[in-house]
Amino acid sequence: MTTNDAPGERLPIDRQPYEYVIVGGGIHGACLTNYLLTEGEYTHDEIRILDPREELLTSFAKKARQCGMETLRSTFVHHIGIEPFSLESFAEEAGREGELVSTESYPDRPTLDLFLDHARDVVDRHDLDDCHHQSRVTDVTRSTSQEAYLVETDTGTIEAHRVVLSVGLGATPTLPRWTTSLSDDAPLAHVWDDGFDPTTTDEFEGRTFVVGGGITAGQFACRLAERTDVTLLSRHELDIELTEADPYWINWRHIGEEIHTLPPGSEARLDRIRAARNDATIPPYVERRLTEACDDGALKLRRGEITSAHATDQGLSLRFDDGKRATAARVVLATGLEPVPDQPLVERVSGSLSLARGAEGFPVLDDRTLAWRRTDGTESAVYVSGALAEPSVGPFARNIVGARRAAERILDPPDQTRADSLSVSSRGGS
Repeated sequence: MTTNDAPGERLPIDRQPYEYVIVGGGIHGACLTNYLLTEGEYTHDEIRILDPREELLTSFAKKARQCGMETLRSTFVHHIGIEPFSLESFAEEAGREGELVSTESYPDRPTLDLFLDHARDVVDRHDLDDCHHQSRVTDVTRSTSQEAYLVETDTGTIEAHRVVLSVGLGATPTLPRWTTSLSDDAPLAHVWDDGFDPTTTDEFEGRTFVVGGGITAGQFACRLAERTDVTLLSRHELDIELTEADPYWINWRHIGEEIHTLPPGSEARLDRIRAARNDATIPPYVERRLTEACDDGALKLRRGEITSAHATDQGLSLRFDDGKRATAARVVLATGLEPVPDQPLVERVSGSLSLARGAEGFPVLDDRTLAWRRTDGTESAVYVSGALAEPSVGPFARNIVGARRAAERILDPPDQTRADSLSVSSRGGS
């Protein structure tokens, strides 16, 4: 990694405020930084990405490999570059067109390796690593001059005119109630545990139950079934959907008509978004992998849930909601993460800066700029990208295309008159 500040060094506190400090070096943080450098009038010295990992995009790559992802659900035009077809051009120049996977009635999707290699190429070509400092943000407060923010980290404090929270979905896995009685050394893991290593799953001789009904559970069960006996345990019948939401939700006009006409911070916005988002679904190409694994006898599909578990010398003894039992078992959970508004950093920043929070703790944003509003209704210079921005960006907010849409708004908000006109016309047509 080629950074201005090597990992572990203290952050500089004697320089002028950065124009942007971006909290999070994943897809959203890297995409925004690329937009600021290539589409904006900013230099590397004016931007700082704060992320505790050694390299940008590390968390995304790790999670993708942990769950056995082979191809992205997103199409080849969704990536961290500026030009829509840069990933396709990258594949052609490298002779890797075969890694653009055909999907019936849908644009091609890149393999995970192709997507990551293209992302690293974007990072290298635009020297995004030069903006990265390896540190963990603990809070954001107002400076005494009131003209900048103080971004507090585990390696020091720096000033910034603007702060962007590009935090991911969270770090706290959702655990079923029956897990609370198990000891730390029980054969139980969550696919999103920081220390989870999918290669260690080969070491268990009993049957493995993968708990979950969405794409993560499906992909991981397929990967594991290549090496051992697996049961995919879902509370519901598997729901097959190609995309996370209807592609109309990528369009700002559609988002404005469907969401921005509803009161900011309202439960109605979240209801509209959740009705549009295909959560806990499996795309057809993963369904085919599951079917093939079932035909080979390495995978079983079972509907139901675990109601209790206790550890034995041979593994877990499980009881299911239909009264049946399984012994000498191991469980890998693919049950998601705690809600992103519950992250401690979100709590601290909103409290320190008196920022408004709406339904279920989501930030109340200016739909035009994605700036987080203060409790008095004024606009702060704290911006939001990613899952936290769902009430303004819509059901694709957490996805790769959501990173591109958020970067567009933060860098170049639409003209207020044009935005007001859209809002008025939308109300008139509803």
